[in-house]
Amino acid sequence: MLLRPTLRTLILAPMVCLGLACSDDNTPGVSGTAGNTDSGSTSDEPTGTTGVAFEPIPARGGIVINRVEANSGVAVPIGRDGEWVDGSGRNAYIPARRDTLIRAYVDVPDGWVGRELEGRLRLTGGGVDKELSSKIFVEADSRDSGIESTFYWGLVAEDVQPGLEYSITLWETAPGQEDTPAGEVPPQAPLSGSALVGVEAASVKMRVVLVPIDYSFGDCNAVIDGAKWGPIFEEALYQQNPVEELEFLVREPFKVTYDLTSFSGLSNLVSDMSELRTVDGADPNVYYYGFFDNCGECIGSSGDGFMSGCTVGLAADITGPDMNDAWARASAGQLIGAPEDTFVHEIGHTQGRRHIECPGGGAAGVDPSYPHDNGKIGVWGFGIRDYRLRHPSTNTDYMSYCGPTWVSDWQWNATYNRAKLLTSWDSSAAPQGEGLLIGAIDGDQQRWWTVPGTLGADAPRSATHSVDFVFADGTDPVAAKISLRPEGDTLNVVAPLPAGFDARELQGLVLRAPEGATQVKPDAVRWLHRPERIKAAN
Repeated sequence: MLLRPTLRTLILAPMVCLGLACSDDNTPGVSGTAGNTDSGSTSDEPTGTTGVAFEPIPARGGIVINRVEANSGVAVPIGRDGEWVDGSGRNAYIPARRDTLIRAYVDVPDGWVGRELEGRLRLTGGGVDKELSSKIFVEADSRDSGIESTFYWGLVAEDVQPGLEYSITLWETAPGQEDTPAGEVPPQAPLSGSALVGVEAASVKMRVVLVPIDYSFGDCNAVIDGAKWGPIFEEALYQQNPVEELEFLVREPFKVTYDLTSFSGLSNLVSDMSELRTVDGADPNVYYYGFFDNCGECIGSSGDGFMSGCTVGLAADITGPDMNDAWARASAGQLIGAPEDTFVHEIGHTQGRRHIECPGGGAAGVDPSYPHDNGKIGVWGFGIRDYRLRHPSTNTDYMSYCGPTWVSDWQWNATYNRAKLLTSWDSSAAPQGEGLLIGAIDGDQQRWWTVPGTLGADAPRSATHSVDFVFADGTDPVAAKISLRPEGDTLNVVAPLPAGFDARELQGLVLRAPEGATQVKPDAVRWLHRPERIKAAN
């Protein structure tokens, strides 16, 4: 859950000229001479009074390339001090077929004469063979926060292929430096000539269904405009997830007539989203997210919340990496504050991500293995759609309660592995089994439904919670899997249906818990675990 104080495929616009739009967090997009264009090896412009074309020469004066980074969301070093950085020196994955920013940082010696230089990025391998040019005015050492102080190139997705190699050289763009001594270190990276960018070989994508809510309760009547908000949500999720493709569908509005100004109502909506993904017959690797406008009401302001502030989003669970966890790939959020940040956060929970601690955030259930102090992202981030840099010490990880937020390299790696796994399911069979009984219990409010699938033999089961299935021919007690929705009081109960379930006469169910036994009538359950039952439910 996220608190804040009081199937359309993404087609990525080519990163043709980052110099028109790159900035850090506190600076508008900068304009400069740097671009991203195909480069020739010579200039045909006549210079001086002789009319002789200037023949570029390697940059003089001792300038050196000290670092090279690839950034399609988080900065990854691929070169340092003239050497290639192999996997052991890298902090994050470089996904294939995703627009990527390459930056080359330079150091200049004392007495350096400021002037324009050209950086040529040569790309070979992986079916790619091209050269890109970047021209900047070099007057001092490069700065992380100053895109214009580095040589930079935007690689379009189709050029970011496994096996891609890079080579960078620096050149004079005008006469006048012919007599200036060359440096001891050649102005190139790597010094060996070329090296692998280190693009991953796997195909990685995400599949998301966004569900606008048609809300009507009391004096509030609000229908979400999916066409307006869909692209905003899509961009936020794509930029911060290491995927090459985001399959993103905006569903028709879903009608809600119960109170969404209370936490129990929000939890109820999450259960609706879980049921809806089953009714729709969604594949196990599809995420569902419902978002709503309750006329700006703060959920929790009247004492209904369990923390100070407004509850703006909730996920079904910290979802596991199994097909049978599909029911929990559901969440919901409010259209208040920065709803796209809420969306990324809640989808994060359903990707298995826990909260990240930050000063004053107050999140519960934080992940103690997070490596960066105070929840900061730790490395420079970059948005491949909005072309903005994100500062490593002013942005916190998107699973924190602080802001502004961006993805950390640590979170990037975790979601890459989850998305890679879920992508592999596209060619796999659906989960088998009798089905799963799902319960969502929030005080006196209970929701029960079934979904396809089962629990594996090694799935954790509760020693204190079980479900008795009372049949005409006997009672089958089944140990349940138990969890709390992220930072909530809603208890999730998951129990596999007994063998031969559909052929037996069910008379009732009993949830046994430390607080006592609760009777559940069969007609209180929405039976969705079989296709014919889903059709009937529709």
